[in-house]
Parts: sequence; C-alpha cells; structure tokens
Amino acid sequence: MTTTIEPAQDQTSAPHGTDMTPLRTRLFPGLAKPGLPGTTRYGQSLSGADMTAEFMRLTGAEYVFGIPGGASLPLNDALTHAHGDGGFRYILTGHEQGAAFEAEGFAAATGRAGWCTGTSGPGATNLITGLADAFRDSRPVIALTGNTATTAEPEAFQAIDIVAITHGKATKASFRPERAEEVQPALVAAYHTAMTGRPGSVLVDFPKDIQIKPSVMRPWEEFIARHDWSTPQASDDQIRQLADLLATADRPVLYCGHGCVIDNATEAIRTLSHRYNIPVVTTVHGLGILATDDTNNFGMIGMHGTVVANIAPFLADVTVALGARFDDRVVGARPAEFSPDSTLVHVDIDSRQLNRVRPVNLAIHAGVRDTIVRVLAALETRTVASRDAWHARLAELRTELPFASYDDATSEDLSHEWVYAEMTAAITDNGRHMDEVVATFDVGTHQMKGAQWFPATQPRSWITSGGMGSMACALPLAVGAAYGRPEATIIACVGDGGFVMSSHELDTIGAYQVPVKIILFDDAALGMVTNWHGLFFEGRDMTSERRRGRTVSKVDVAAYRQMIVEGLDRAETADDLANVLAAATNELAHTEWPLFTATAAGYGIPAERVHSKQAFREAVRRMFDMSGPYLIQVMLPTKNQVYPLMEPGTTPQDLVWKESAPGSGVRVYVKDVFDYASGQMKDSASRGPASARRDDIDLSVV
Repeated sequence: MTTTIEPAQDQTSAPHGTDMTPLRTRLFPGLAKPGLPGTTRYGQSLSGADMTAEFMRLTGAEYVFGIPGGASLPLNDALTHAHGDGGFRYILTGHEQGAAFEAEGFAAATGRAGWCTGTSGPGATNLITGLADAFRDSRPVIALTGNTATTAEPEAFQAIDIVAITHGKATKASFRPERAEEVQPALVAAYHTAMTGRPGSVLVDFPKDIQIKPSVMRPWEEFIARHDWSTPQASDDQIRQLADLLATADRPVLYCGHGCVIDNATEAIRTLSHRYNIPVVTTVHGLGILATDDTNNFGMIGMHGTVVANIAPFLADVTVALGARFDDRVVGARPAEFSPDSTLVHVDIDSRQLNRVRPVNLAIHAGVRDTIVRVLAALETRTVASRDAWHARLAELRTELPFASYDDATSEDLSHEWVYAEMTAAITDNGRHMDEVVATFDVGTHQMKGAQWFPATQPRSWITSGGMGSMACALPLAVGAAYGRPEATIIACVGDGGFVMSSHELDTIGAYQVPVKIILFDDAALGMVTNWHGLFFEGRDMTSERRRGRTVSKVDVAAYRQMIVEGLDRAETADDLANVLAAATNELAHTEWPLFTATAAGYGIPAERVHSKQAFREAVRRMFDMSGPYLIQVMLPTKNQVYPLMEPGTTPQDLVWKESAPGSGVRVYVKDVFDYASGQMKDSASRGPASARRDDIDLSVV
C-alpha cells in the first residue's frame, strides 16, 4: 500500500527556548479563534472530505477556487457545506488553470495560503501550470484533487497519477492518502511543506473512496507536533561578520529578492538602507520593498532592469543578496562575472540556493527579517563608513543612463510608457493612494514596461509570474488578489496574447462582479516574442503576429449604425436583441478584429476601446469611478522593443542601454558610454559608435 510522500525540503530545528505558540497561532488561527473552528469534532467519525473541510477551517482558509467533477464530488459537497455555514467561500472558476492562478494571486497578495481544487484526469492536469508557477515563485498554494478509487484499475475513466506527475516537479511536494487514517497527517504534512522554509505549492490527491470512508478525527495538535515549524537563524558569528562588512564597506549594495517580501522584511530593510545610506536594487518580485521614488532605490536589476542597478554590483565592494537566488535573468550567462570584485554575502531560507549559482564569501542559511533585525542591533555599537560619495556616484549614473521612452509627446498615439503614467495620475486623481493598489502583470512587453514605468510603493503590490514566465497569469492572479485584499484597488495589466489564453476568467469576474480593473494592451502580436524575432531572427514574425495577415479596413460607421437601429426596431424578445448585437459584432469583427470589448461586455463587464491619449485619459477615469470590474482595450500602433536588454549568452556588463533612436534597431551598449574599468561615464570624444545587430549572440542560451 502506498504511504504518504514525505516533503522534499530542509528540516530545521527550533532555536533553544523559542516559543512557537505565536507562529502556530498565525498558521492555525482555529486554535485561537472563538469557537475553535476545525477542532469541534474531535472524536467523531468523519469522512475524508469532511476532515479536509475541518482542516481548512483550522488554517483560516477564506476561499477555495475550483471546478468540480465526478471524482471530486464528495470533496466538493463537503466544501459546499462549509461554504453554506460560513466556513469559507467556494469560488467557481472558468477553468482549473484559472483556479490555480487565483489561489496563487491570493497567496501573493496576502502571504497566506491559497486553496484550489479540481477533479481527476484533465481537471487535475489543468491545475499544473498554475501550481508550477507558484512552486517556482515561492507562493504557498494548496491544491486538492479528486481521483479514482484506490481499487480502480490504472486506466479507469479520468484516472491519472497526478502525484507522480507533479511531486517535486510542478509542486514542492504532492501527497496521496490511501487509507482514511492517513488523511489528517497528509493534510498537515502538505500544509507544513507549503508554508515553511521556502514556500511553494503542494497537491493532495484524494481517491474517491478515501473522500467517503470515515475515520475518527484525532486532535490536529498531535500531527502538528510531528513537524518543525521554526525558521533557521544565523549564528551570532555570522551576524557579527555581516555587521562588520556593512560597517566598513565604502560601496555596499543590498540586492533584494522575493525572499524579503515573503519574510515580511521590508521595514527592517528600509531601516537598514535609510539609517546607513545603503543603495538597494531589487528583483522583479522585490519591487515595492523600497518605494519607486525612494532615493535609495536604484531600481530593478537584471535583463530589463535599470542600467544603474546592473552597474552597482559591479562597482560595489560588498554585495548582500537578501532572499534572492542569483537568477540567470540577473547574473547572465556567466555567473562568476556578476559582482566580480565584491565581497559577496547571501542570506536565504533555502539552503540549497547557497553557493548553487554564484559562490559567495559568506553564506547564511536564515530568514531575512531576523537576520537584518539582528544586524541593525549589532551596527548600533559600530562606527559606520560614510556612503555619501558612493550614493552620489550611483545617483549620477541613474540620471545619465535612464530608461529610454518610446512615447512621442507630440502624438496622440498610445504607448506603454504614457498609459502607465496616466493610469498612475488617474489613481491619485480619484483620491486613491498607490499604497492601496495591487497590480498584476502577464508576461511580455507590457510586463517589463510595467516594471520600468508603473510605480510600486509597497511589497505585494506588483505581482507577476517570474520563474515560469507564464502567459495568462495576470487576470486570474488579479481575481485572487481581489479576494485577498478587498480594500485595495486591483488592476490586471494584460497583453492581447495573454488575454486570449485567460479570458475564461471573465466568466468568474463577471459572475461574481469581482472589482478587477483590466488594462488590455493590444499590439496585435505576441509582443516580446515579436521583439526577439526582430532582434535575432531578422524580423520573421509570422508565428507571433496575432492578426494572421488580416488587415484592418475602414469602417462604414453610418451603415453599421443603421443596421443596428433597424435590427433593434424589429426586436421583440431578449433573444432578438442578443442576435442583433451578435450579428453587428460579427460584421464589425471582420474589419476590426478581435473585439475584446465585446467579449468582456458579454460577461457583464463594462468595456471601452481607445486609440488616442485623450480617449484613454477619459476612459481610465470612468473606470476608477466605478466600483465593479472594467476593461479598457488600449490599441497600440507600434511594437516597441524593451530596453535595457541583456542579450542571450551575455553578462550585465554587456547590457544594451537603448536604441540610438526609437525603432532604429541600432543598439547603444552601456560600455559604449560607460567605462567599466574606471567606473566613470566616458566623455563624448571617447564614446564608441552605436552598434548594429550582433551576429555572435548565443541563442542556445535562453
């Protein structure tokens, strides 16, 4: 008989004398809430499905996103009962992939576990992309799947070994209880795996007979006590070494990643940076650790990050990586050349990340927040070097090497840069504060332009897919964030390609009137792929051109208006009205394809399409004036490259800064204008010429 799979993760020990009660109360609020939800049926005989619902009450689950099916009906019935008596809400989604991403969006926006569910076979496999995304981006998501009974033969209808498919590959770990008595320990083990160490997704697969079979419910505390819920801590000697480095460094840099957000280390990092004038650069998941306009924030590091953020580690004498994993999009193809002359420190809760990509001088297996809090205490007794000159040097580079904008201030044509700026203005004009905004982003041009141009003032406010780079994530991530952060303004920024892949979640948004504001950037292409076609494949973009050769022809507005008026005059039933609108939409789609606004409107979501800055300026303010969902289709006339750019097979020192002129294709490399040897900008006489397309790019390196 198959036993529960053990979690594949580090096992850490609680520091001597540590009181684990506050941590367990946070992870299991049912142990402290009035009425002790999840504990009131101890000693009773419960089905596996009912046991699962009780555990969700114990953990304080608020929502579960999913779609039922034959093999998960007992489980879904238990979830339905829990929904009915106020235990938590069941959200019926448009697609299982949407359910997984929605659970991830909830987790990303709140730090709490997101829950999702699907049936066996395709229901389970449809969850995989969202689960893999949460796994790679360290977000705690718990998937509950139904499956055929333990007695069923392997090729029974919709039977599939989802545990073998996902365990350690698309999830941090996956579990399958094969006896009724294994349900409780499997649930606790799965939750422990999802929430401790480096968080991630887990899956618990319930054979149908296990959902139904009863067992006596034992105290959850019994199973909780089997696991270590503590966080590893740095030794006193490691704290001393790090404090010494930060006290004596002339040119320190904090390189902050998602681990800082996960560990709620933002305030400690801000204090360290401001008190000792230490520059900060962040990964894409670290956006918001310092506000965009904070003078100590030198921006996003990596492939499309700020030039100064990529130069700073090269010039630094001490680089401290906090909860970051030296991703290839940051360090490039030759990790040894990242921050080559620094004393490198790496603080990470996942011991497997230490010295994995980039060997470091001081590796600390610990949580970021506790480490920084203790370093701050240690620095209080030390004399700390002045960083005024270092800070001024980086500030000059930030001014000299800014992002290049593709917006034409003299034109009414829309651009990513202008839209993000105007959207920010509209938010504040509406009386809202950017601290109250959570924005999600699909993967592509609009994502990286958003990282460059849309401000982030708080952690968990700028959410996207990083490690997996999953298109179709933004819309469902926003749904999950809206449920997790009902007080916030939720904005989903999507490209036309990703929108097509995720538009099934309009069904969820429209049905529940989830207040997600959707900005749909439509450049009629898979934008980032088209960019690479232009950069490295001589513009052969047939496979990323979304109109498939269709041309946009001039619309006879008067004729369409007349057709609609005549049809409406003849209409006598709701079906007649729907048919008139469908016929008119169909006709218009042949000249103006596709009509995403009509798609949204069909789900009860107000929508507008805009071609000009003035039209967007008005539409975005109408959007924020409304309390429910809204969609604006932003028509972009051109396909813009995203610069800076770290080309395949290169390093941060090979960064392309910009094009010599927008759309020219002639690249200006940072080393054309900046001397890495001296660390200074070159004078105009010694600057190299702009470069044409390189032929030595190694496209085998992604």
